[in-house]
Amino acid sequence: MGSKERYQEKTSLNPQSTSRANGASASKPKQTDSIYDHFDKSSFRFWERAIAQGRFPTSPELADLLEANSGDAIPSWLIPIIVAGLRGKLKLPAGRPPATVLQSMHLQLAVAMYPRYLSWLKAREKRWGLAGWPLIRESDWWTGPPHERAAKMLTARWLPHMDWRSFLNRVHS
Repeated sequence: MGSKERYQEKTSLNPQSTSRANGASASKPKQTDSIYDHFDKSSFRFWERAIAQGRFPTSPELADLLEANSGDAIPSWLIPIIVAGLRGKLKLPAGRPPATVLQSMHLQLAVAMYPRYLSWLKAREKRWGLAGWPLIRESDWWTGPPHERAAKMLTARWLPHMDWRSFLNRVHS
């Protein structure tokens, strides 16, 4: 038996020797990232990355993580967080969360479209009145003067998280 056959026999029996031959260290198996590791909240790798960035899981998220990975060993970096969760120290940060990029884009779009809607409604009020079609008359956004209607129409379409009065405050501030 030649040296080539002996080498192939050794490497086929010992998976660590193949990783050493490929340049990886034998002490740590190579981990491959999948798309689920980046976005799946039930993945240890997701939370390892999130905690490194300063975002800690809430108690319900921690319970879901442990439930989803009940058959796996718990990583050592997660133990202090589990202890804090059991002691009730994992809480959401106080206050309103910051607006997302999408929410701010929707707000900018609605603010830009408001003068257009308002001028259209004022012209319609002068020409034909604001009675509207029977289906529109029943809508809650088709009531009030033109400036209220424009605000209600835009918040119904682009800003469901915002009241029409709050939107008008943002437009006129």
